[in-house]
Amino acid sequence: MNKKIILFFLCGMVTLTLLICQDLKPKKIRAVEFSGLRNVKVRVVKDVLKISKGDLFDQKLVDEDISNIYKLGLFSDVAADVSDFKDGLKVIFIVQEKLIIKKVEFKGNKEFSNRKLKEEISSKEKEGYDTRKIQDDIGKITTLYKDKGYADVNVGDFSTTDDITGFATVTFAITEGNKILIGDVTISGVTSFKPKKIKKLFATKRKKVYRDETFKDDIKKVESFYKDHGYLSVKIDAEEITYNDTRTKMFIKIKIDEGKKYKNGRVNFSGNTVFSENELLKVFDFKEGEIFNQSKYEGNESNIKSLYGDKGYIRAKFESTLNKNDETGVVNSSFTITENSIVYIDRIYIDGNTKTKEFVIKRELLVKEGDVFAVGRIARSQERLYNLGFFKDIKVDIEETKEPDEANLAIEVEEDKTGLISLGAGYSSVDKVVGTVQVTELNLFGRGQKLNLTYEFGARRQNYEIGFTEPYLFRKKLLFGADVFNTTVWRSYGSDSTAYRERRRGGDIRIGKPLSDISYLNFTYAYEEVEVFDIDSDLTSQITASKDVSSSLTSAISRDTRDNVFDTTRGSKHSLSIKLAGGPLGGTVNFYKPTLITSKFIPTFWKFVLGFNSRISYVKEFSPSEEVPIYERYFLGGADTVRGYDFGEIGPPEKGKIIFVSNLEYKFPIVQEKGRSILSAAIFADIGGSWRKSDNVSLEIGSEENQLKTGAGFGIRIRPMPVLPIRIDWGYGFNHKPGEQLSQFYFTMGQVF
Repeated sequence: MNKKIILFFLCGMVTLTLLICQDLKPKKIRAVEFSGLRNVKVRVVKDVLKISKGDLFDQKLVDEDISNIYKLGLFSDVAADVSDFKDGLKVIFIVQEKLIIKKVEFKGNKEFSNRKLKEEISSKEKEGYDTRKIQDDIGKITTLYKDKGYADVNVGDFSTTDDITGFATVTFAITEGNKILIGDVTISGVTSFKPKKIKKLFATKRKKVYRDETFKDDIKKVESFYKDHGYLSVKIDAEEITYNDTRTKMFIKIKIDEGKKYKNGRVNFSGNTVFSENELLKVFDFKEGEIFNQSKYEGNESNIKSLYGDKGYIRAKFESTLNKNDETGVVNSSFTITENSIVYIDRIYIDGNTKTKEFVIKRELLVKEGDVFAVGRIARSQERLYNLGFFKDIKVDIEETKEPDEANLAIEVEEDKTGLISLGAGYSSVDKVVGTVQVTELNLFGRGQKLNLTYEFGARRQNYEIGFTEPYLFRKKLLFGADVFNTTVWRSYGSDSTAYRERRRGGDIRIGKPLSDISYLNFTYAYEEVEVFDIDSDLTSQITASKDVSSSLTSAISRDTRDNVFDTTRGSKHSLSIKLAGGPLGGTVNFYKPTLITSKFIPTFWKFVLGFNSRISYVKEFSPSEEVPIYERYFLGGADTVRGYDFGEIGPPEKGKIIFVSNLEYKFPIVQEKGRSILSAAIFADIGGSWRKSDNVSLEIGSEENQLKTGAGFGIRIRPMPVLPIRIDWGYGFNHKPGEQLSQFYFTMGQVF
């Protein structure tokens, strides 16, 4: 009897389990319907749904669809009803429509067209009627008018709604008023400076439109000026604003209470144990007795923070207090430091790289997991990543962890185009009409390798070139590169621009090793067959046809602290190289060529950057060669040396053996994208000379052969890719000989320095 009961119980449990499992099995959606639609088309709602007829029911997807319908902005309420239907389920989305904007109207507008106003506002026809949006739109229209000088503008909402049809007409009534310009700005209370000097600081000035934000910025600018000259207690107030009878002009009276002028007293540090007071004073430039300068003082605060940040004290707290003594006119500074503990890097996260391998990014970092969180080294790492030319944007962030002495380093990159295939024709000031077929890839297979294939053809130039660079050979800090080339060009001699042809065929191998994060050592071995031929019959006595083999080794050491090698705003680069050909290396030509190059970039106001560059070099033959071949001498003049002169126009006709060039360029961006200059402008001045031998060197400026030549001009820089800038320059030469062209246009690729 007990066995029968147990068997009956087990059968019941199995049956119940099967029923439950059958009930838990997802059912198919047999119908999707909508309730409450009046003016909104069914297809508009259907387009945002993830579920459809025939799918297995999923409550999460239904919830997401409710959210997606809300996001259309056309409904004030959305719900879903699920019920059994045939052998599955029916889903009904129940919606309550907002009123739909049938028309947007403007009345009273004369200064701006309806089209312009519609572009400014967010309320659009065929979208949901929203009173909050309309109030925002009133503010937008008001701001638009006030920025144009209509200070008395009034904008009202006279919208109408029809609950029966479900439509609304949005109407903005505009009373423009008069256009008001600034009649005058008068300033009182200025005694320590010339009133004109203070007035020049104001962008709010006569005949301009008054803008409240501009005026506030002007007040801040004047306050900063006074505080940078010791007037810490300065007060500036807009004392009175009046209008003329017709309210077409406004008059602003500004009162300045200069207060007392202060000098630096003493600075006192407390809480510092990591750095001594003397170490802190070295970066905190607060000399006793000098006029107090607010901007300089704030810079000193940043210097202290950077000093601690470079040691990993990123959670250190700093509190600065200025103690003014009105009787003595002295301001003392108290700087309290709460150092906290050193923070170490726990994990390094890389995000945003879809093509570039993670190891390519990490190998450029000057920090690794477990290192001190050194802010300076991380900032330099960010610059190194920019200098790869792979990324549009790089964001560095600190992520907190559970441990007080650890933090994660998060690096988010936005990749840029690194490949370019170009087919085209152009004009070069050196090579005249040139056709180009070029394939360039800066980040081959995402591994940071560089590949360049070039074919150039034209009236004066034929060039085939293949180049490959592996910056980390075997994943070690060892650069390897190789190039193969075959180039034929017409060369000039004196005034003859097609005096002879020069053909170079060969290749080179490059090896480079970083000595530190800013110093590099490079070696290049090159093997070339060089031929001079097709010599003008009138020049056979000056130029000798030749077929040479050049086997050379160039060693170079450099130091580079530029923040961005493609768009430099600060830093410097210095390099010394020596090229040795022949001797133990073989070949038929024997010479050595040392070259010293130095460049410096200085940021000035806004984003203007002043750049200096100088190059000095000479070439000297040695036995058994009796002369330096003409193709190894210096061609001075042109886009990359002294602008305002033709290529090879400066110096002796057979080209010089000693060269000096110096360039000054003042550059500023016109169009920028994420901090990168897409279009820039520059003004420049160049000076240089080329000489046969040291006895001919002259530092005088003039038109004679051995005198220095100067030129100046302006140009634009177009940067479609980080490493392929296009330069268009116009240069005027000041020291031409009679008959020479006084100015030159240059269209080239690459940077001057």
